[in-house]
Amino acid sequence: MELPFDIEYKGLTAKVHQIGYDENRIFNITFSDNRKPLAITVSVKRDGTKWWTSVPQGRQIEAEEVGKLIAIYIRAKRKEQQ
Repeated sequence: MELPFDIEYKGLTAKVHQIGYDENRIFNITFSDNRKPLAITVSVKRDGTKWWTSVPQGRQIEAEEVGKLIAIYIRAKRKEQQ
């Protein structure tokens, strides 16, 4: 499980908390402005392609953009630990 961490999204600081484990990982993102928190997860399409989606659906663009930033952060952290 990832500890809470910060990312920068469109000039804002966003706090990321992982609230699920393994295949059921859900990330809750709290932005430094007044927008509502965002919950996202990785889903798998029928063809096996992974993609980020909001929970509940409706904030897809933010989910994809923030999800990519989370993935970059996690990969960099794992690389540092090797």
